[in-house]
Amino acid sequence: MKLTNNRAVAIVRVSTAEQAREERYSIPHQKTHILEECRHRSLDLVHFFEFVHSGATVLSSASNEKTEILAFIRDYSISIVIVHELDRLSRSMLDTLLFVDELNKLDVAFISIHDGFDTTTAQGQLQMHILSAFSEYFRKQLASKVLGGMIERAKQGKNMGRRPLGYKIGPQGYEVDEEEAKIVRLIHSMYLEQNMGLRGIADHFNSMGLKSQRGNAWSHVSVREIIENEVYTGTFIWSNIRVENNHPAIIDRHIWEKTQQRRRSKKALGGRAQNGLYLLSGLLKCGVCGESTLVGRHARKGKYQYRYYTCNNYASKGTSSCTSGYIRADKLEEFVLKAVEDFAKQHPTEFRPEMIPSDHGLIKEKIELRKKELDRLKLMFNRAAEAYEEGQYDLDYFSYRKEQILKQRTEVENELAQLEKQLNGEVSPEEAKKRMSQKIDLANNILREKDPLKIKARLQELIDSILVIAEDDVKIYIQL
Repeated sequence: MKLTNNRAVAIVRVSTAEQAREERYSIPHQKTHILEECRHRSLDLVHFFEFVHSGATVLSSASNEKTEILAFIRDYSISIVIVHELDRLSRSMLDTLLFVDELNKLDVAFISIHDGFDTTTAQGQLQMHILSAFSEYFRKQLASKVLGGMIERAKQGKNMGRRPLGYKIGPQGYEVDEEEAKIVRLIHSMYLEQNMGLRGIADHFNSMGLKSQRGNAWSHVSVREIIENEVYTGTFIWSNIRVENNHPAIIDRHIWEKTQQRRRSKKALGGRAQNGLYLLSGLLKCGVCGESTLVGRHARKGKYQYRYYTCNNYASKGTSSCTSGYIRADKLEEFVLKAVEDFAKQHPTEFRPEMIPSDHGLIKEKIELRKKELDRLKLMFNRAAEAYEEGQYDLDYFSYRKEQILKQRTEVENELAQLEKQLNGEVSPEEAKKRMSQKIDLANNILREKDPLKIKARLQELIDSILVIAEDDVKIYIQL
């Protein structure tokens, strides 16, 4: 190894018991031998790192001392690390191997006086290559053991990382933190019952001066994480491991599923469709040109103002692109609400397959997007694993990244499974009857509701799409 300079640091360590028992272990004894070696080699010894505690902690993955040593080496352009003997670094040979390997990657030489180990020589470099091979093997073994331990913890439903807001970690696992749980319940209520969006909820909390779990301002991301996290139903999920009734629930399963249904509807409709005064915005599709959305417009005649729905192609490009024209919003909304009323009078056994939208092309596109997302998450996981093996990530951060990636993968896999079922028409008669009953209840709730925003939110739960060909030619597809 070619040294860039002769700057060196030394590491000396002793436990209290060793220092009291035998002179050869003492720090003064180690320092004397190291100073003699530095004078003999004409090294510029710039610093001693002194530790008086167990060697099991100095070089451990969570060690502050190890981080301090490596930071000093980088900041002060150190070329050599010297110790009296190897066991002064650590009682763990694995920790020692991994540390020396890290020094080698930084082009920093390592000398152990008592053991005759010196990576500035050809023989020492050969020893380093051998040790590097061992360290790589041990690193992979360690990663395998860590993963095995994580899987075992997951099977037992134990905490795998940062605790979710609303829970604290007790002797038996997750326990409800009532103060934080109030926030979780409020988020679900505001989203489901008050028809507030993610950003609206975040803005409301920020205006109150309420901080997120990490002590930061709320964002749509932090609100979304809580809304979509199934942990609040008492279910523990990690990778492909699922433990039902693992801990006390904060959100009732039925409420959570309704929230997810609205979440899926809002994703499909897009953000702008949730705003405005049009009950059907985001649900309408033009049956003339195939444009995916019809938008709301205002028109004024004298002192009267009217609301209309019109095809986006017609509104922006004219009759050369679409001839659908304008449709009175009040008439179309009245027609749809009358259809909801008729639907509410049905019996669950009257379910008909044609009520399920058959837009297979759109479903296939969604399936392809989900598959691409799975490929992307797989690549992210591989990169995180490589970063951990190369020492760029410590174990805690690797565990956190792994948990986040696997959580996303599980969500995408669940969505993909649902889409494939839709594509294959896999709806059993029993399941169809159950869904039909739920939708009839929802239709009755819409008819009883007075708040336009809540009516709009529930229409998005009930209806998949409304195909408008003409004012007297409208097809409504129920979301089953």
